[in-house]
Amino acid sequence: MLKKLTALTLILTLAATCLYGCSNVKEGEGTQQAPAQTEAPGNEGEAEAPTAEAKTPGEKYKIAFIVKSLQSAFFINMVEAAEQCGRDYADKIEVETMAPQTPFNIEEQIQLVEQCITNQVDAIVIAPCDSEGIVPAIEKANNAGILVVTANTKANGGDIVSYVGAQNYDVGYSLAVALFEKLGGQGDVVLIEGKAGNSTSEERTAGFKAALEEYPGITLLASQPADWDRASAMTVAENCLQTYDKIDGMLTLTKDMGLGALEAIKSAGREEEIVSMTFDVDEDVNAALASGALYASGNQNEQSQAYIAIMTAVFALDGYAVSSEQIMPISVVTAEDLN
Repeated sequence: MLKKLTALTLILTLAATCLYGCSNVKEGEGTQQAPAQTEAPGNEGEAEAPTAEAKTPGEKYKIAFIVKSLQSAFFINMVEAAEQCGRDYADKIEVETMAPQTPFNIEEQIQLVEQCITNQVDAIVIAPCDSEGIVPAIEKANNAGILVVTANTKANGGDIVSYVGAQNYDVGYSLAVALFEKLGGQGDVVLIEGKAGNSTSEERTAGFKAALEEYPGITLLASQPADWDRASAMTVAENCLQTYDKIDGMLTLTKDMGLGALEAIKSAGREEEIVSMTFDVDEDVNAALASGALYASGNQNEQSQAYIAIMTAVFALDGYAVSSEQIMPISVVTAEDLN
């Protein structure tokens, strides 16, 4: 029987604990890449993962933390926070961080989950590359008795103990409202989406378009995907700049695309004309905010997402009840907030 405990109290305590300043962008020690080719293990030889009751005194929980890429500052920050959590609770947990060699590659991410099953980890904390594509791997982990928590991105199936991250619909809505208000409710705007068919991108886009309906003075000139990629976003922005003589605002749904769009705007000499916004914060974004090239960006605190997701897995392994969703607040950051 699960112990009666208010998970919210624990999580809020952790939220305060994990704001330890892990904003430095670097690969932490112990980070692994997926092997270039790995055979998926069959059902033979797959043992049920040890449960909390099976642990002997002094034995640690083995927790795998899997992100989408190690070529993105955002996910490197998550990895660093996960590794910090492992160091903070080294007497209780061992955290192994992993990512596909090819950024955002769902097939390689599935291989990593299968590797974790073979290694009989106690829990997998994962930011899925594809919310639908990861489901069979999660179900396989479930069948092996491994607890699964998702961070940053939801999975569309499988037995998930908890999701820790932002509500992506709210991300799109909040950013859109901030942009439209900056424009005084009047103007022509461009939206650069993430990846077509990706749940994170679709939810953020849906939030944007919901806000658009509330501002009849705003006209959406174009809404195009750029695959979360800086170079692709630069190309999309360049095409829009060539097509439209007047653009009042441009919003990208993640900062890598935002920096690419800023390059295109700067090359076209239209920085003064266009109010630019993006999502996520790092040193490059802060520099763009400080210079005035970027008006604002959204912050979802990816470090806390990672840290709290791992501790959620620990609580669940210990037998505590945890919330099925832990929605992290987002904030809109401008140059005024940098200090």
